[in-house]
Amino acid sequence: MYIRELQQMLIDLARERVKAGQLTERGLARMCDLSQPHMHNVLKNARTCSSRSCDRLMRALNIRVSDLLWRISGETDTTIRAVPMIRSRIGPGTDAIFSSFRGNMPMPAWLLRDLVDPLTARLAPDLVLPRALAANDLVLLDQNPDLRAAPGVEGLWVVAAVTGLRARYLRLHGAQLYIGNEITRADPLQWAAVSLKGRNILDIVRARIVWIGREMETEPAGPADPSGESH
Repeated sequence: MYIRELQQMLIDLARERVKAGQLTERGLARMCDLSQPHMHNVLKNARTCSSRSCDRLMRALNIRVSDLLWRISGETDTTIRAVPMIRSRIGPGTDAIFSSFRGNMPMPAWLLRDLVDPLTARLAPDLVLPRALAANDLVLLDQNPDLRAAPGVEGLWVVAAVTGLRARYLRLHGAQLYIGNEITRADPLQWAAVSLKGRNILDIVRARIVWIGREMETEPAGPADPSGESH
């Protein structure tokens, strides 16, 4: 793929969003430091965009080059976005940092709808992981600050513990945040209490787990019987 092809995919995406009413030509022109007539001609493929204007256009659309690479033009329901993957696993013995990545994971756009700064990560082995999770699971994380500020008891959350990030249950009561694991889940009195006085809850509740994926366990196929089916 060449730079010109990426630029054309960018223009196509901008045109679709303007057509859908998500943005205006005037607004895009202002953000790209272009005149509205010039932006109009760019969207009609009558004029080209400089590399600097393309960078500004990408910022206006809130996309990265990886998003363009995974995009399937013209098929909205099957659009793929590249979501950054945290370099280290989340769990005991790891130091997962939300700003250190090891690449991108392709995800369907519909799954990312309404998420704020989504990330993907792998889980490390943890003896008290919530029942729905398992070691090596791939998880999709939502960093929506509004949800993190008022975590619900039904969700699964990534929290910052003294020894690193963990996947846990949460319950908020006044100025106390209660953290539970699979062992203590049935007995709320055993949940660890963290005082929020003088602290920002967002420093503790780092993300909400919104999707879980794992590789299916497989067994070697047995010898085929005369009908051609394996046992």
